[in-house]
Amino acid sequence: MHRFSLRNIIIVLLPLLWWTISSCKKEKVTADTVPDFYALPQGNQPYDDSIVAFHKKYGSYILYKYTQQDLRYDYTSIIRIIAPPGNPAYIANTLQFFKSQCLDFYPESFLQKTMPVRIMLAASLDTFTRLLPDTARSYGGFAATSRMLCIGWTDSTLMHLSPARFKETRGFAHRAYAWQAAQAGSLKIPADFIKYIPDSYLSVPWDVRTVGLVEQINQIDDGSRNVAWDFAAFVGMITRHSKTELDATFLKPSYDTRGLILAKYNAVIRYYKEQGIDLQAIGNLP
Repeated sequence: MHRFSLRNIIIVLLPLLWWTISSCKKEKVTADTVPDFYALPQGNQPYDDSIVAFHKKYGSYILYKYTQQDLRYDYTSIIRIIAPPGNPAYIANTLQFFKSQCLDFYPESFLQKTMPVRIMLAASLDTFTRLLPDTARSYGGFAATSRMLCIGWTDSTLMHLSPARFKETRGFAHRAYAWQAAQAGSLKIPADFIKYIPDSYLSVPWDVRTVGLVEQINQIDDGSRNVAWDFAAFVGMITRHSKTELDATFLKPSYDTRGLILAKYNAVIRYYKEQGIDLQAIGNLP
């Protein structure tokens, strides 16, 4: 009799317990919004309206007021960065550059998948490697992590670049965008690129072309961040050079003696074409 009563009680309580759990799950799923990490707008200039609209469209925060802790929150590299917040007088110009020279080349479907969580507008971007300062803005004045893209050109410098330096900076913008997205995993590096990567990024020779690299690797581990760096380096190489220039340098058989750079170049070109992007056409621009 006792067992029968206990069984009946369990039968009665189980539906109630299931309803309670289901209600809790439903409440979590249908919660209104995730709380904002940063308050927008950060000012009251016309460009602040576009920054708010950008956030509503992509969920991405464009920040020109931030702390160094915000900047370095998930930064992991042997390279240390110093990037003071951007000069408000040049924010509109920097935003226009980023839009017209980088984002406008990508279809909306690609942007929706790959937009960084944070875009930091810095007045400049200086780097320190092994505690020694570099003499120029690192990687064209951009830095990136899995959640952040820093643009270190929010000052008067961008407005006075020579045509050659302007093209180079545009290429570095595309490199940084790919570097950020690849670290975040929103850009899936294709298998036909990965099959040509070095056995180890921690023991590459001084002459990196012999293992199919176009830049030195500046990471401290041998994980996926190095593959992302490698891939982004090719994006930067392509978008900074015309095909004619590449054929005479990086892709020249006497330089690329093992054909690894050409194989990885083709893999990157194919990947971007599958996304609706002609990456080499960007490099062919003046």
